[in-house]
Amino acid sequence: QLRLKILFDPADGKLRGAQAVGADGVDKRIDVLAVAIRGSMTVYDLEHLELSYAPPYGSAKDPVNQAGFVAANALRGDVALCHVEHVMQPRPDQVVVDVRTPAEVQAGSIPGARHVPLDELRARLSELDRTKEHLVYCQVGLRGYLACRILSQRGFSCRNLSGGYTTYQMAVGGGRAGDTGATPRDDSGSQPMRPEPTPTGCGAPLPGAAAGQAAPVPVRTVDARGLQCPGPVLRLKEELDRLRQGEALEILSSDVGFASDVPAWCRSTGNLLVEVKPGNGHYKAIVVKASPPTPQPDARPASKEKTIVVFSNDFDRMMAAFIIANGAAAMGSRVTLFFTFWGLNVLRRPEAVPVEKTLVERMFGWMMPRGAGRLTLSKMHMAGLGTAMIQGIMREKKVSTLPELIASARQAGVKLVACAMSMDLMGIKREELIDGVELGGVAMYLSHAEAGTVNLFI
Repeated sequence: QLRLKILFDPADGKLRGAQAVGADGVDKRIDVLAVAIRGSMTVYDLEHLELSYAPPYGSAKDPVNQAGFVAANALRGDVALCHVEHVMQPRPDQVVVDVRTPAEVQAGSIPGARHVPLDELRARLSELDRTKEHLVYCQVGLRGYLACRILSQRGFSCRNLSGGYTTYQMAVGGGRAGDTGATPRDDSGSQPMRPEPTPTGCGAPLPGAAAGQAAPVPVRTVDARGLQCPGPVLRLKEELDRLRQGEALEILSSDVGFASDVPAWCRSTGNLLVEVKPGNGHYKAIVVKASPPTPQPDARPASKEKTIVVFSNDFDRMMAAFIIANGAAAMGSRVTLFFTFWGLNVLRRPEAVPVEKTLVERMFGWMMPRGAGRLTLSKMHMAGLGTAMIQGIMREKKVSTLPELIASARQAGVKLVACAMSMDLMGIKREELIDGVELGGVAMYLSHAEAGTVNLFI
């Protein structure tokens, strides 16, 4: 979310200042407004600015446009505005009206406000007192504006709360809407709000904690911001392994998938998730280390083994294979990667190794990529340009490289098995493989696959 405030001259609408707070897009809006102030523009000019946008990231009407609309509406007299101090202490001749949905009201409301949902407003006008001024609010302001237009056209005196209930909560220092489980509606008209994850204990209460008892204080804070999947989960497992049972850990992550990954990881490992909530551009989770569940004597423990057949030597497919392998290992699974045919090239050493080979075997070696650093994309390789571009984007986004993922998998105990038959066919010798690789055959692979619950072919 982004919160934007502009200052303007009520006489002519000339811009005087601006402030923006948020995770992303703050600099862009302030840059636009800085140029507008420098150019002596007014709020009326903001209404007609043509700014770049893309549907996945915003709407055709930028927040700068929206700020201009709100300010111009106030100057033209279309809708009058009120502020938090007005709804906190309304005068006797004023009534505060909440036009949000019932679910939003259950999540929190302004004390003393009368609830009349916007969809029911026209049918319930007779319930409102025409002798009083109505201070209307919604979540961020759009529905409040629509309600004020309806009321003013029917002869009511009304004002819309600037910033809505969201701004009210910030002013009074309360929790966010949605803390009780309801998902607030977004009135901005740009993008649907992502449902915030509900705090959960992963199906079990905190150890030794009674109802109403304060949550445990984290003994360590892990900053995993900037790490891409599965980096945050790997850091969480690594740091949690160092704690004693019952101790809590706080972890920060900027990965957008972390909010759904960490509850799944806790359910799988038996650890307790106290809370996970968004902050300024990142998610914060608190996890308590719990003892592994004790299986019942007559219960058959669920298998925690995963197997992946690695047939391809395409860069993108290998990234997927090792990301899944690292994630499964972090969730406590025993992972086996069985490399066969072209997948064996991933396990080759990057440097040439002096071994005795036939002419055909040497030709095979020359034509195949040697090591993870020389793999190419399965599509859009474009003579190396596409692969270089995606690797550059990975560096920019701080995504682990394929060699780093391989090293992380080995450190996590992932078993790397090379198909001996395929090695013979392709002329790859044992000395050419990286350290930690086992040799095996189809029987070895099938024994692991039968014992596991997940088997992938990549």
